[in-house]
Amino acid sequence: MLRPNTPDRINPDGSKTIKMKRACNGCGTLLGDVTEQEMAAGINGRPLPDVRRECPTCGPTAPEPKCLPTTVLAGETHCLHQECDHTPVYGLYCAEVREETVCNTHSRFVQAEDDFDELVHGEPWPCKQQEVAA
Repeated sequence: MLRPNTPDRINPDGSKTIKMKRACNGCGTLLGDVTEQEMAAGINGRPLPDVRRECPTCGPTAPEPKCLPTTVLAGETHCLHQECDHTPVYGLYCAEVREETVCNTHSRFVQAEDDFDELVHGEPWPCKQQEVAA
């Protein structure tokens, strides 16, 4: 998969508009534009995915990315947004909100409008797609 590589743009007022780039986590080679999922991970403190297999230098010898667990909050949208009529239990959330563990490597997250990560596909933990990272 080739990433787009948006060039920097000089605006009419002389300022510069740039697109954030992603580097190989093996050798540091710039690979192209950051994806929406990588941006969401970085903003929300989750590990960035291993992209060594995309790199022309590291790709031929790079291993499959290891499965890593991550904890997410699950429940009804109005409960997660604290817009429900339920009484908060132990802090901000009601009893309808629970923690779940998913595979960070094989799940898909996007940056939601409210500055939080949104899980759009959750691969259950332990992950069945490959061996768990030791």
